[in-house]
Amino acid sequence: MMNSVKRTVEEERSGGFAGTLRNIQLTDIIQMCCLAGASLCIRVRQEDEQGTIYVRDGELVHAEYGSVTGVDAFFTILGWQSGRFETLDAPWQSSATIKEPYQFLLMEAARRADEKAQVDRTVDAQAATADAKAPIRVLIVDDSAIMSKILGSMLEADAGIQVVGNAKNGEEALAMMKRLEPDLITMDVNMPVMDGSTALKHIMIESPCPVLIMSNLASSSYATILSFLNLGAVDFMSKPVKNRNILLQQQRIVERVHLAVDTRVDRFRRLRMPRLRPEEKIRVDDTVPGDTLLVTLSGVGGYLEMVNTLTSLPRQARAVVVSLQSVPPQFAPTLSEYLDARSPYDVKVLAAGSPLCAGRCYVGTTGQGWTVRDLGGRRMLQPLLGPRPEGDHDTTLDLFLSKAAEIYGRRTVVCLLSGGPPDALAGLRAVRDAGGRVLSPKVEKAILPATMAPAMAHDLITELFDPKDLAHVLSRHCT
Repeated sequence: MMNSVKRTVEEERSGGFAGTLRNIQLTDIIQMCCLAGASLCIRVRQEDEQGTIYVRDGELVHAEYGSVTGVDAFFTILGWQSGRFETLDAPWQSSATIKEPYQFLLMEAARRADEKAQVDRTVDAQAATADAKAPIRVLIVDDSAIMSKILGSMLEADAGIQVVGNAKNGEEALAMMKRLEPDLITMDVNMPVMDGSTALKHIMIESPCPVLIMSNLASSSYATILSFLNLGAVDFMSKPVKNRNILLQQQRIVERVHLAVDTRVDRFRRLRMPRLRPEEKIRVDDTVPGDTLLVTLSGVGGYLEMVNTLTSLPRQARAVVVSLQSVPPQFAPTLSEYLDARSPYDVKVLAAGSPLCAGRCYVGTTGQGWTVRDLGGRRMLQPLLGPRPEGDHDTTLDLFLSKAAEIYGRRTVVCLLSGGPPDALAGLRAVRDAGGRVLSPKVEKAILPATMAPAMAHDLITELFDPKDLAHVLSRHCT
């Protein structure tokens, strides 16, 4: 069989035969040519996309897709679900960009295809049952009867939400939770008899359920909110305020409830991170640029994953980190101070003119608009100013990631965590097409996998990792 394939390739080059092979996959052609020791150029098309794979003397030596080459281009091409391919008489003459054995590459491509198919099946199943899905059952826990009534009316204005009970304190909440079995709990912080912190501990131990903290956001409450997140709360929001746009507040609360209810709190594992000693911290020089830019994106359910990422950074500082979360900007100083005491990197609040230097991590919010400026080799972060071009529908995060990919190219790494913005597909595509990396936890390990599904469906994730291997993954990409 292999000798006949080799003869067929040689005869085609000499003009002996021409024809069409039916019911044969691209991977079959590659495997047969490699086993036969043949040399071949394969051009692959999917709609308006095109890539090329080169086999030389039975070895995969090169692949290219746009500006992406090597292994990344190979996996991108084999990740296409359908298309057409043709063989060309264009042997690869330059240095090989692929060093790995073809057997490993084909098996890895098959593994990635299986993972993507699993995500597609999950998304399809969710879409098929969306219309028939039962309303989200919410238990409101707040010692203020007026606030409970306001919040209840805002939630039940959405047909997909049903308030099944109101508890005045944590003790009542625990009793009602066992009887009502809610899908999600909104929890006040300060309450009589049993406060929210104590109630949350019991919930996470006895019957894990998504808990959304509702608090009057003030600087004095940020440390308390941080402790709730460390205990397993999936998110926090401000209570409704009467002198603000009520409809907008209602929309945001309803959106968070719909998102938070899908968190897998059974996967929550509390992190115990002691403060680092001063000698364990990286010494940062603002004049030494980071040669790699690592961007972490997280939100609802992603707090644990974000903290795990920033505390697992390698101590060989070559990267600069920008960590963006869907939190209020005023919460960033408390969060950065907490992370700075536990991460080897120097953690600061993202601000205009922040130098992108090795060993520095900036904490900001996904709602703010930022861009990367390169001033003669000195790179810094600046607010995104000026009107957008007419017809430009990209988000501010798309623009930030696209500019980062333009400047850092292959040294751009994005870590897409639970709750990360699902609509930044243009920015993630720019990173991938520039040869950068888009990392994400494995679906079966993520706390909120639904937010990663769009990026996976568009084949924008270049690597899935197990959270227990995170330190090794970061060391590979950031040193």
